[in-house]
Amino acid sequence: MTQPVSKRDTLHQSFVLGALLLALAGFLGMIADFLVALLLAAVTAGLLHPAQRWLTHLFRGRSGAAAICLLLLALLAIVLPLAGLTGVVAAEAVHITGQIRPWVQQFATRDLPAVEELPGWAQHGALMLEPYRDSLLQKAAEVASSLGGWLVANVSTVTQGTIGFLLSLFIMTYALYYFLVDGERLVAALKSHLPLSAADRDLVVDRGLAVTRASLKGILIVGALQGFLVGLSFAVAGLSGAVFWGTLVFVLSAIPGLGAPIVWVPAAIYLAVTGAFGAAIGLALWGALVVGLVDNILRPLIVGRDAKLPDVVVLVAILGGIITFGMIGLILGPIIAAVLDTLLGIYRRAFANQLPR
Repeated sequence: MTQPVSKRDTLHQSFVLGALLLALAGFLGMIADFLVALLLAAVTAGLLHPAQRWLTHLFRGRSGAAAICLLLLALLAIVLPLAGLTGVVAAEAVHITGQIRPWVQQFATRDLPAVEELPGWAQHGALMLEPYRDSLLQKAAEVASSLGGWLVANVSTVTQGTIGFLLSLFIMTYALYYFLVDGERLVAALKSHLPLSAADRDLVVDRGLAVTRASLKGILIVGALQGFLVGLSFAVAGLSGAVFWGTLVFVLSAIPGLGAPIVWVPAAIYLAVTGAFGAAIGLALWGALVVGLVDNILRPLIVGRDAKLPDVVVLVAILGGIITFGMIGLILGPIIAAVLDTLLGIYRRAFANQLPR
């Protein structure tokens, strides 16, 4: 028989909970500038966890030595090449962004192929859009310039050797070492503090980890392959900034089915409008068949069904995550959505007798 909770116990629990929330809010506000670095360290530690376990076994239980070895390998294999690529992408982003508005102004006054020279399917649309041509080009310039400016702002923060960036890099490296060594204990401690049953605790944490794995697989493997294919096609088609556009596809590929087309469809339209019909058709076929093949066939094989979220939820979560958290929102957005979906399932079970059927 359960003991009734006295008013004194209720007051004590309420005070402890309120004090805990205040202390947590103060602590999070204090480390707000380093939250992204800590989250990146946690995500990277989850990605490297299998390798950490294997190296710890190889080093006869010395997890610290295994973590240091992994950090050095990550520095040589990931950080240094990524730093070089980031420099190239930043340079191309600045160049492309600076050229967008002058290019549109020049494009608006140049002689385009006559409507009669366009394919039959395009002539009707061209005639309908002709009165709005200048307005559409101006709006396109504004949107593209804003998008380019946002990309430059996000990329350039990585290339600026400021004290804040170096401090965040140090925090991330130190936290990554700590998470690699004590990650399993930290996850167990997190589970123990959740006021849920053991099964529900495992469900919430495991779902978050599963979506993290799915997001990382989608970005690192599928994104890298799609980015390479789109960048290669841009270079063959004679479009400038192939590395920049390929990197943009790498980032956007986290959005299933929509990431790559956001980049290559406007490029194909641009080629068609400027009279390069062969390049436009080739780019469209390459994007729909080859790049699309990665999304439709390879993504399910590589990512699997870890996410278990509808594509529309993934889309909204990624876009909302990017707007709220920046680039780390590519991963955080789907994780938050998955945890919310899991908690809703727990809520439905807990209140099954009180909810309408």
